Amino acid sequence: MLKWLWAKKTSDIVLTFALSNESVGVVITQNNRDTPELIVSDSSGKDDRQFADVINELLTKYSRYSRGDPGIILVLAPSLYQSVALERPKLPDEEIAAGLRYSLRDLVSLPPANIIADYYELPVQLPGQNKINAVVADRKLLTPIIEALQSTSDNILAVIAEEQAVARLFEDQLSPAVVVYQSQQEPALLQVYRDGKLQVNRSVAALEKLSALSSEEMNMGALQPLSVEIQRSIDYFERQLRQRPVKEVVLALSTQPKKLVTDQLTEDLGVDIRWAKYPDWTHELATGDYIDFPAFGGALIGHELKAGDQ
Repeated sequence: MLKWLWAKKTSDIVLTFALSNESVGVVITQNNRDTPELIVSDSSGKDDRQFADVINELLTKYSRYSRGDPGIILVLAPSLYQSVALERPKLPDEEIAAGLRYSLRDLVSLPPANIIADYYELPVQLPGQNKINAVVADRKLLTPIIEALQSTSDNILAVIAEEQAVARLFEDQLSPAVVVYQSQQEPALLQVYRDGKLQVNRSVAALEKLSALSSEEMNMGALQPLSVEIQRSIDYFERQLRQRPVKEVVLALSTQPKKLVTDQLTEDLGVDIRWAKYPDWTHELATGDYIDFPAFGGALIGHELKAGDQ
């Protein structure tokens, strides 16, 4: 999570905004014991507008939920941040995030002054490695967005990378599995889970058109690159990290028809293929095409952060 400012103890409402190059989604939840209570799930196309303008439109539309400084979560799609694995800096844990702008200067396309960064750690690494995963966003991109959000609430809980938001939805994935998430012509996320924890994360820009494939294109082999990338993730997890065999592939894609996708991947990979399930608390308002998955994952993180404040 990218630390922008400390949150305050205020309203029990959380507004989660999920940004991609094509749209801005908003999920509004109220803290309700163990799970959020879903009030609103909506989105607005970005078109040629600035993110701040779209956010202001949604804030106006749902202004009745903006009273009392609600908590705010911002989720960034892969095209809006950079995710980089690097050797753990030789710094105390509490100083690593602040020092990342200098550690990353040769690894990302941003000058240090524009870098906002945080990091997380994966539980399994190659022998002899001690790496962290840095998540890097552009201060110039985020500043007008944060200013738009602050016009409603100073209680910004976190800025979250999509890979972290999606991971929150698979904490019940105990057996080794590859999860594929992709929507809205954004890079695909190929993630490996075991024991409810993210083990491997890859962002694959070459699969950004996956959800837009037609049946004709799939019948002509357009899913083959996906099969190749899934197999790469499996091989890395099993052979290089020396972990238990992957038992299944879980899909969260807008690609239709699902049966054609399932049949072709089953034939290519020889493992069980299933489609991801939405959390129970989202069913009434879920779109069903997984475009809203990052916002729901962000809302769960917001729920946990708010509960920790209370």
